Amino acid sequence: MSYPSLNLQRNFIFLLFFFWTNALIGQKVDVISLKKQLIQTPKDTIKSQLYFELGKAYEYIYADSCYYFYEKSLGFAIRSQNQRAVAQSMQRIGYTYIYYIKNETKAIEWLNKAIVIAKNINDNKILAESYQLLGVIAFHQNIGNVYEIYLTALSYAKKTNDWKVLNDCYEMIAQYLTNMKKYKEAERYSQASLDICKKNDIDSWFTSGLAYYDLLVLQKKNVEAQQFANNLNSHKDQLKMTNGYFVFMNDVAKLETILEEFDNAENRLLKVLKFETDKPKIDTFHLYFIYQSLENLYLKKQDFQKAHLASNHLSDIKLWLAQKRQTQDSKLQMTQLKANFDLQKKEVAIELLESQKQQQLIWLIIAGVSSMLLIGFLVILQRNKKQIEFQRTELSQLNTTKDKLFAILSHDLRSPVASLKNYLMLTNWGVLNQKEFAESAKSLNKQLIDVNATLENVLDWSISQMGGMQPIFKKVDLPQHIHDNIQFLKFVADQKQITIENEVLPNAFAMVDKNHLMIICRNLLQNAIKFTNEGGKIRFEYAQDDFYTTIILSDNGVGMTSDQQKDIFKLSPQTSSIGTAQEKGTGLGLFLVKELVEINSGKIKVNSEKDKGTVFEISFMRT
Repeated sequence: MSYPSLNLQRNFIFLLFFFWTNALIGQKVDVISLKKQLIQTPKDTIKSQLYFELGKAYEYIYADSCYYFYEKSLGFAIRSQNQRAVAQSMQRIGYTYIYYIKNETKAIEWLNKAIVIAKNINDNKILAESYQLLGVIAFHQNIGNVYEIYLTALSYAKKTNDWKVLNDCYEMIAQYLTNMKKYKEAERYSQASLDICKKNDIDSWFTSGLAYYDLLVLQKKNVEAQQFANNLNSHKDQLKMTNGYFVFMNDVAKLETILEEFDNAENRLLKVLKFETDKPKIDTFHLYFIYQSLENLYLKKQDFQKAHLASNHLSDIKLWLAQKRQTQDSKLQMTQLKANFDLQKKEVAIELLESQKQQQLIWLIIAGVSSMLLIGFLVILQRNKKQIEFQRTELSQLNTTKDKLFAILSHDLRSPVASLKNYLMLTNWGVLNQKEFAESAKSLNKQLIDVNATLENVLDWSISQMGGMQPIFKKVDLPQHIHDNIQFLKFVADQKQITIENEVLPNAFAMVDKNHLMIICRNLLQNAIKFTNEGGKIRFEYAQDDFYTTIILSDNGVGMTSDQQKDIFKLSPQTSSIGTAQEKGTGLGLFLVKELVEINSGKIKVNSEKDKGTVFEISFMRT
């Protein structure tokens, strides 16, 4: 029996890292010889290539130094005006930012620079490798179309004569499709990888074969999977360790686990673990994959105590990697990246305005003989000054809002996600009895609802900040729209035995963006449910005059003080309150509601009294 579903995500990460190290591990580069050649050669082009080779060598022997050598390589490449060497160094610096510095925002910048140059010189190998790395980042951060990026990389790889680059693309696409549960498509790419590897390198074929075995098991082709495992085992003695000691030991241990040779697998993994921990500079990625293999081994062996210990080590390493990448959630990374780009653009605009200001001052002095011209320049100068101050204020507000959002989310998401992880681990191991499982399921459901609501609001807010929420005004049927929102949240309300009444009469319409109205009503209704006690009541009503249609949402919940009402639409830790059933939130929901109402040329107001309930009124133009 195997556990491919437990390791699907982890196998994908391992392959991504393996593809970018298999050309380095096992190569005994003479570092001393390279350094001697550096001293002897006066040519910048040769120095650039020697520094590049030193960077590749140090990735294996002392990874922290490789960035220095790639940076030196780039400098000499620029001096020699060697465009291929420039693109090659930039691409490798991007790689270093992903795997060693753990800053994927910077990695994107370097890879995009490499792609621009590589396209100008038609270097398909650098283009394929750069798009592969962008696909890795897209997978890590869950942004962009990962499959489309990998297909782009494949299109360039097919134009090269490099089998390793082409194989990397086949394997990445196969593992991604496996992760998306598109097994038949994945098998086609996996077969292509096996064919190309078997012609060129038995060790790479063996590594790809282990992923192919998992794919067969996922499709319940157990007989075929076992036959293929036996085929791998028959070739085990032919392995040449071309991809290094670690990859060899880890791969063979995986196969031994599949074949239930548990003692051999455990001894092999503990041996390579000692080898890694005895190094002067420990490779954290290697430790990650060793503990992953140990956890899988012990789970299959049903030694849950050791599996728990291996899992704890694995969790610590994963937490470290997450912190190094400076992201807690894929959508947050997307928002942060966009915010950084916006800040850079505004800073450039400010610098441009400052430059214009200086130029105008010079012309003002030269044209001092003409009072009319002087007055004209003073008016222009004053206008630019105001524009600069406006840009600075906008820049400060954007940065402050971003910092508040990240601070709130880092506090409110960390605890429920950690709880979810613990519950799922206990459930996977079967240590919960039926009663405990039922209680855990209730708690899990509540936390999942809270986390899901938070992430949806973050995504909606991030899209609005990127200018992607321009309204499309349409005539919206209010009774039906509100009914749909009530049905969407009925399960949550029923858990608290809350009655929701829709008293909006037929033929009530408003001119508003339908999707925006859905987000507005959903957040207001979630808020009402959150702060209404069990057995409470929530009511939707409407009113209209010559110009506006007003949706009124009232509840008989806990209400608010006058001070709370003043800050209800502001984003701060104080606006995040605990609900009547201990529901958590970030305060982002109502902040987003106000923004969307104003985008749709509407108005919103709130009236509330402590312990007497709350009334929200949102008004939009009539049709």
